[in-house]
Amino acid sequence: MVIDDVDIMTAAGILAWVDLGLTLVDRMLGPSVMLHTARFVLADPPRRRQSLYPVFTPRLQHGDTDIREVQARLHACLHEPHSVEHLAPTAAMHPRTFQRRFKEATGVTVTEYIQAACIAKARELLELTNEPVAQISRSVGYPDVSNFRRLFQRATGVTPSEYRSRFGIAARGSRQEDLSMGQPARIRSTPSR
Repeated sequence: MVIDDVDIMTAAGILAWVDLGLTLVDRMLGPSVMLHTARFVLADPPRRRQSLYPVFTPRLQHGDTDIREVQARLHACLHEPHSVEHLAPTAAMHPRTFQRRFKEATGVTVTEYIQAACIAKARELLELTNEPVAQISRSVGYPDVSNFRRLFQRATGVTPSEYRSRFGIAARGSRQEDLSMGQPARIRSTPSR
């Protein structure tokens, strides 16, 4: 992540020096030279967003035991559809009271929390399994796959398939297994004349 404040530029992250260098090239020599430089050093161009990397960390140390119980239920049953009307009785509250207390305790609305929890679980499944996107969508409570894809892309900046190709460990592992379990490579030689 690069923060550019005219005269001062800073970068944060383990490999942020690459982004910082490419941002400087972009500023001094233009975007075309920056893209050529990025290709030359085999680096992605600097990202304008860090949405691929944040981790959802639910606020649990808030002291509201009723809300904490609802949070635990949400995480245990992400595959079920959730709404304020469905969750408020679980906490023995009127929906408006529930919404207010939930936001006070967690810092986000119920809908934002549910979406963030679902996206976090979907990211984990995309990284660690080869399950189809449609199955992952259903397992995090989104039976409509196109709605899930839209939400995922808005939250991360990439589609679920793009996310898996970048961060999927299971996909990489199965490709390695396919290569290692296959026949040895045959070297063809053409007879010399």
